[in-house]
Amino acid sequence: MTQYEAPPVWFDSSLVDLLERKRDRSGMNPFERLLDWAVRQPLKVVVPREVFDTHKHTWADIEYLIRRGCETIQLGYHPDVVVGIKSGGAFIANYVAQSLGVDEVGYMKASHYSHKSKSIALTITQMSQEAVIREPCTIDVSGRRVLLVDDQVATGASLRAATNHVKERGAAEVRTYCLFAKDPAMVDYFTSKGLGVYFPWGKDA
Repeated sequence: MTQYEAPPVWFDSSLVDLLERKRDRSGMNPFERLLDWAVRQPLKVVVPREVFDTHKHTWADIEYLIRRGCETIQLGYHPDVVVGIKSGGAFIANYVAQSLGVDEVGYMKASHYSHKSKSIALTITQMSQEAVIREPCTIDVSGRRVLLVDDQVATGASLRAATNHVKERGAAEVRTYCLFAKDPAMVDYFTSKGLGVYFPWGKDA
């Protein structure tokens, strides 16, 4: 079984169960495991890093990426609240807020991935689906400047759905940030171009 690094002190303890579920790949059947392996191997060898970043990121790596991204955000935006999109965005929302000097953090879930998706190959097949709000925002955003946070953006569908959701709830302004962006035009702020594969909360799926 894969040994994962313990989450840092800033990690929201209310998300520990979600973190463990994200890391748990025991539900994958043998075919899914084989398919997952077959898809990942070429990524490590032939795909440029600016397309798929196969570095195995530690929590310290994630903190560094967030600090870099927040330097850009601070130049032009001062959010009142940070909202992390589950799961990856929720895991990093606290540190984004800390880096920006924001006191209030909320969470929501907007996804086009099945909750049963454990394989990167099966995840890719779901990318064309429209995202839906699976869990509403946990904090009041009415009249407030919101920064939506996700770990990465492949199609922009989750961010679009989340943006519409908080606007419907009366947000005064909404901007978006992610660590990795396949297409920078999909997000207001990002740290690195491309998509990540290995995160301290598990392989992307």
